[in-house]
Amino acid sequence: MSGPVVLAAQYGAEEIIIRPAQVLRYLGMGGKQPDDQMAELMEQCVAEFKTAASYKVCWLTADISVEEVGVAFGFFYAPGKSLAHNLKGCKRAILFAATTGMQAEQQRRRAAVASPARALVLDAVGTAAVEALCDHFCADRRAELGGQGLRPRFSPGYGDLPLQLQRELLACLDSHRKIGLSLSASMMMTPQKSVTAICGIGREGCSAVSHDCEQCEKRDCAFRL
Repeated sequence: MSGPVVLAAQYGAEEIIIRPAQVLRYLGMGGKQPDDQMAELMEQCVAEFKTAASYKVCWLTADISVEEVGVAFGFFYAPGKSLAHNLKGCKRAILFAATTGMQAEQQRRRAAVASPARALVLDAVGTAAVEALCDHFCADRRAELGGQGLRPRFSPGYGDLPLQLQRELLACLDSHRKIGLSLSASMMMTPQKSVTAICGIGREGCSAVSHDCEQCEKRDCAFRL
């Protein structure tokens, strides 16, 4: 019996919009306005990042069975009430992994040697970029669904969904071969600026079009919207 079909796509740098407000968010500056020096550094880092980033996504669509304390995907089981609540009413879901690539990772590491401040901004740019990539990917999938909608994405580590689920997700997506994304023994993804997520497909509760922090129980998160 064959497994689920895994698809992959690559996006151009011009398709992924890195917004300054999001970079500031990941720098921990919230709604503060940057001074001229910081604004110039951010602009430089965004331009540099675009030359190195390689935006790739792999995904599959699976039938799911939502239970009270978890979700069955057929090829693995995801325990936890948080994901079950997020996917309530859905019969299918999209599982995906997204990355900005190793070249951008190496760019940030080189910058750390010469300028820790520049490396810090590049790190925030990378986080904003991979989040923008996920939003762009989800918008593409949403456009293909006709009368159905797509729930806000839900990642391992949100709520009571175990971070260890990364391993099953990346394995079923064949992410190392498809997009060069792997997982260490300590559950760190390489490249670091990568995301795995699950999005429910349904007709109700799917009006939100962006990532929803209210789905996460980590109330003290510095990046919470």
